[in-house]
Amino acid sequence: MNTNPSKISDEILKQRKTEALHRFNEIARQLQQIIGTESLDTYTTIRWIQNPIELTGPRFGANETSTNNQLTLELSEELLTERRNLLNAVLWREAYLLHIPKIVRSVKEASDLGLYCYSRYALRTKKQRHWFLQIWEITSPPIEYTFYRYFPTAGFPFFDKLVDGTFLQKTKLWFKPFFQLSTKMTTQTYAENLERWMFNYHRILRPIELKILKGINNCLTCSQIELADKLNIRQPTISQVIKRLAEKHLLRFVIFENYPILGLQPITVKFSTSNMRIKNSLTQIISRIRYALAIQEFNNQLLASFLIPTERMTRFRQWLKQVSSSYGLSSPELRMISERMHARNFNLYDPQKDGWSLEIESIFDNFSRLISEEWIPHLPPINFYKLASSHSKKSIEIKQQDFFFMQRASDAYLATEHMKFFESHELRQAGYKESEHMAYRRRVKYLEKNEVISPPLGLGLLNIGLNTALYLYLESSIEETRLIFTACQLFPHVAGRIFDDGAGVATLLVPSESAVYLQISLNELLTALEIPAVTAIRPAWEAYGWTGPYTIDSVNYDFGKNMWIWTKDTLPLPRT
Repeated sequence: MNTNPSKISDEILKQRKTEALHRFNEIARQLQQIIGTESLDTYTTIRWIQNPIELTGPRFGANETSTNNQLTLELSEELLTERRNLLNAVLWREAYLLHIPKIVRSVKEASDLGLYCYSRYALRTKKQRHWFLQIWEITSPPIEYTFYRYFPTAGFPFFDKLVDGTFLQKTKLWFKPFFQLSTKMTTQTYAENLERWMFNYHRILRPIELKILKGINNCLTCSQIELADKLNIRQPTISQVIKRLAEKHLLRFVIFENYPILGLQPITVKFSTSNMRIKNSLTQIISRIRYALAIQEFNNQLLASFLIPTERMTRFRQWLKQVSSSYGLSSPELRMISERMHARNFNLYDPQKDGWSLEIESIFDNFSRLISEEWIPHLPPINFYKLASSHSKKSIEIKQQDFFFMQRASDAYLATEHMKFFESHELRQAGYKESEHMAYRRRVKYLEKNEVISPPLGLGLLNIGLNTALYLYLESSIEETRLIFTACQLFPHVAGRIFDDGAGVATLLVPSESAVYLQISLNELLTALEIPAVTAIRPAWEAYGWTGPYTIDSVNYDFGKNMWIWTKDTLPLPRT
């Protein structure tokens, strides 16, 4: 029950202030033991003010001021009266923020690190965490940037599992180079640095993990017993390794959504311009569209991918003409995406050498022979997943939880034939009771049966040292595009989409130190073979984001009318 501040005497208020300051010092000492080092800054004064708390902003109940290089922390007296249940969270948050440079903690979203610190180390029960998560989600909702999302309430715990509970310690190290800087940091710069660091984190696979991953990758339909027989490893060991990799979010399965079944048409639009200002403007406009998926840049060409509701295609084509006319561009080329593919190759990974060992000359020698001498049959077959036709929408009712299913389906949370591990924690976070978990599995099978999602088509792993995206754009026949994409299995990772006219785009994830040499070698080879192709290099975190490719979201769907939301503001026009 909240206490009316008017009924609290000055003596009680003074006593609570003293207790709060004592508690702050205790937390600061405790944090130094957790983090392992002292804080970068200290507050010389803590002052209590009468400003009310606003729960709509991340740094509720506190304000940092600086005079003559001395830091003063201002705390609202409301934390001692009506909001006493938030006092501990604020003290933990402020104690942690002193461990990151001032230029970083001046970004209001940086306080999310302190809020996660409180959630991670101070809360002990599920009830406490659930209560605080509700408050945290209000104070720090997701922020959408160009094809990636800053989502701390989901992202921080996700990554903390990957790094064995050392996320906050690593964050302090990441931001330490900013200690001497005085230039103001923007929210986007802060979010981009976090996203890049998280994606670039390299977790070395153990030999036993690599062996099991190879086995699953070569036989997606094998049961654990069959894997044990093939790999000569005990089944309980396989089960334990799979569970560990899934808990750390390292192991996931690639499952494609069959967008046309849902009433969405996957398309790619090619804009041609060498004007950098126009490119930047187009990127900004496209990133504001709810149905935009990604942008890839190749010299003077900009490829933008979209998922457009089938009944809105005419309006979308009109918008393309308007945008092109505004910039004085020729009409953009529009291609329908007809097939998708994905493949992994773990043969180039060596745990003894801390990661990928690419012998580039050998790779391209074999790549050339595969294409020119028709050695493709010697490679493992690839399933080119054919999407349904543009008017194949099925009359099945889409439910709110289906979007959760589709997003989680590729995260190794399915009870597939070879993957019996099922992480109930994720379902509990999404609000599902233990009794509803079997219903979850049945619904996923229902979506698969109705071809809304594909069965597992491959393994997808992040955070294993593939930090650069090498894009390959082909304008060729469908047979030649499939041939080259199949040969791309020689690389550690390839994901591709093929258009209805045979052209295609492949994304090859490669180690950063090999990216430029790989690009040069690939260009030389394709030129020698007279295959029309263009390549480009981008940081992988921009291509995929830390949590995987951006996908469809329930925010675009009206469940009452069972149709996709479309307003006059869905397609923004350039300012003239």
